Amino acid sequence: MIDVDPDNLMITPEAVEAAITPRTKAIIPVHYAGAPADIDGIRAVAERHGIPMIEDAAHAAGTYYKNRHVGWQGTAIFSFHAIKNMTSAEGGLIVTDDEQLANRIRSLKFHGLGVDAYDRQTHGRAPQGGSYQPGIQVQPGGYQRCAGIGTAGQTGSGQPAPQRNRDALYPGTGRYPFQPLAVPGWAHLHAWHLFIIRVDEQRCGISRDALMEQLKAKGIGTGLHFRAAHTQKYYRERFPELSLPNTEWNSARICSLPCSPI
Repeated sequence: MIDVDPDNLMITPEAVEAAITPRTKAIIPVHYAGAPADIDGIRAVAERHGIPMIEDAAHAAGTYYKNRHVGWQGTAIFSFHAIKNMTSAEGGLIVTDDEQLANRIRSLKFHGLGVDAYDRQTHGRAPQGGSYQPGIQVQPGGYQRCAGIGTAGQTGSGQPAPQRNRDALYPGTGRYPFQPLAVPGWAHLHAWHLFIIRVDEQRCGISRDALMEQLKAKGIGTGLHFRAAHTQKYYRERFPELSLPNTEWNSARICSLPCSPI
């Protein structure tokens, strides 16, 4: 784990480069809250060291980086959770330009079979499927497919609902000493999956938790996205000395205001 930029909460190429060791197997930048990480810079580091890069695009349906949708190259993983800008209630999507990886994923998600029932019916293949490796059953249901197809058309056009919500929230937060996340300096289209402010008690005169309680009393739901992973019990027991100051400072102060398109 490495620390993030203190203002946009995403990893930087410089931090990635400094953290690489002979044990590094992959580099996984997270596109956070709907903003894209510096993919060109991070990919350059990955290619220089011969390490795969996998984009965590769970927040990034509808996010563009330098006029291209995130995930257009390499491998990326999207989430279709119920509050995402593109949703199938649950589930997700892996995109890749690595044909060998794509075929392995197709097999793993369907019991390790070489072909699924559709292929056997439509491509004239043997009626008996062969299992080549241990796999699991991960198939979306009909409702999930319909929901996903229905919301797919809402992405890629500037995310009108989240953008409107952001436009309504931003002027209001400017009247108070809250600190919204900084938007990246590189060319991009923000999907505004989350609208996050930082509530510093010394600066604001109120703690983050107290503000959330006051908003709750007024019927306004808020969220925490997210507590720093390395402070969770599992990681703390394994990496007790790990310190990520930027991550920890923000984790204690972030608050997500309602911005969902739903």
